[in-house]
Amino acid sequence: MYSPSVFIAIAVLVASLHMIAPDHWLPLTALSIKRGYAKRRVLLISAVLGFLHGSTSVILSLAALLIGVVIFGLNELKEISIVILVAVAIYMLIQTVRERRGSEGVENTSLLVSILPDPVLLPIIIASYPLGNIELGAIGASFILSSALALPVVTGGVLIGAGSGLSRLKPATVDYVVIIALVLTAFYIYFFG
Repeated sequence: MYSPSVFIAIAVLVASLHMIAPDHWLPLTALSIKRGYAKRRVLLISAVLGFLHGSTSVILSLAALLIGVVIFGLNELKEISIVILVAVAIYMLIQTVRERRGSEGVENTSLLVSILPDPVLLPIIIASYPLGNIELGAIGASFILSSALALPVVTGGVLIGAGSGLSRLKPATVDYVVIIALVLTAFYIYFFG
């Protein structure tokens, strides 16, 4: 049987790791330095951006789940969630390799990137559908809360000088860790779901 705590832990891990990627904190820190924002204001903005990012990701995932269940009448989502987990992992891997080859810097990103939904939560929500609405809500809330807390922590670290290490961190590294988490989740669902 599925364990809600495992899916909550995966949602927290994915949300937290994702906020370490420079494309989430770099635009905000660059803008705050350019405009001379106070540290408290930057942390508040980053919390709002993290909250919005988490919320849009949950909304996207729940909408996709609703479409799958209501419109297509899918009742057994185990196999579908495994396929989506693997597909998202492969998509992320291809995009990561493509971005590394293109040497695209995070300088071209904007604050909008920080609020756009992340499809990485979609397979987690679909896989946890059999748990019920309360558990889905807990998983979604955990993702939102983790996003809203992780971005200010990372941004605050950058503002106090930890940014040199984070700025050398390549977004691809974070993506690889998230890909591994997705694949491990697929194995978990296959063997224990």
